[in-house]
Amino acid sequence: MSTVVPLSRPRSSPGLPPGDVVCAPAELLSGPGRCWAAERRWRRVEIRLGGRWRPAVVERWRLHQGSMRWVALVRWGAGTRERAWVLYEPATVRQAPRPADAITDTRGTAALTVPAVPLPRPG
Repeated sequence: MSTVVPLSRPRSSPGLPPGDVVCAPAELLSGPGRCWAAERRWRRVEIRLGGRWRPAVVERWRLHQGSMRWVALVRWGAGTRERAWVLYEPATVRQAPRPADAITDTRGTAALTVPAVPLPRPG
């Protein structure tokens, strides 16, 4: 017997351009499965929404039993309509770039960023 979960068609928001993030189908949100809190390196992400990349935060990950599709609870604003369970696809959900001051060397200490062009001296 197969444990593969047949999925309904993913919900898409009307009026959004093709290639935007897609809401997860109900079958992946109910029934058996596990949820995990997002790891620190995957909390800050960018999602493709409204035809452009927007900063967002992943709150939870979910993997439905019998499925290989990950879904993420993503928040991209303060309002209740700016939070949704979405299908994870690298083309629509990606890790946010880290700021230069957060990059560390192999010892775990903050790396120094040196400008390529010397700065003029004051005075």
